[in-house]
Amino acid sequence: MVKKPTIRAATPARRASILKAALDCFIGQGVEATTIDDICRASGASIGSLYHHFGNKEGVAAGLFIDGIQRLNADLLRKLKRCKTAEAGVRTVVTQYCDWVTKHRDIARYLLNSRDIAFPPETKDELREIHRNHIVDVFGWFGPYVLDGQMKALPVDTYVPIISGPIQDYTRYWLAGQAKESPARMKKVFAEAAWNAVRK
Repeated sequence: MVKKPTIRAATPARRASILKAALDCFIGQGVEATTIDDICRASGASIGSLYHHFGNKEGVAAGLFIDGIQRLNADLLRKLKRCKTAEAGVRTVVTQYCDWVTKHRDIARYLLNSRDIAFPPETKDELREIHRNHIVDVFGWFGPYVLDGQMKALPVDTYVPIISGPIQDYTRYWLAGQAKESPARMKKVFAEAAWNAVRK
């Protein structure tokens, strides 16, 4: 006999289906034009279920953004921890981002166009905390290599923009149709530039 899914098991799946449907709607018609009814129809969720998980459409938009950022960050840290040298780590920061964006084009587009989303103050606070924690985690890995002279000693907040800024700009061009080659195909170029920018 097939067991019915428990509420605990069904809830994460329902949340994920709502976020997936919201992403499809937001990419297809924009955040502003998308309605709660659109998301419910696309996900098969009831309005009550959507409100239970997210409160309102702004909550869905915030949840989608936070979920995307956390998945991107977790993927990077998992791969970074396997690296044995500063050079491998810097190159991994770039190549992981290139591969992730190319594989997850829609959520990458959503994350990179976040300026168009009106997040509530509590979401902005949570995102700032996520960013701070991520910087601490990444620099915690790079710190020893700076101390032993493999990397330039720079202000802590400058490493991520220097290493990741150029490829993020390129990704925006690519997602907008202004660059032909995918980030995954260009990752060696940007990884080399990033390492040259911070190597001692």
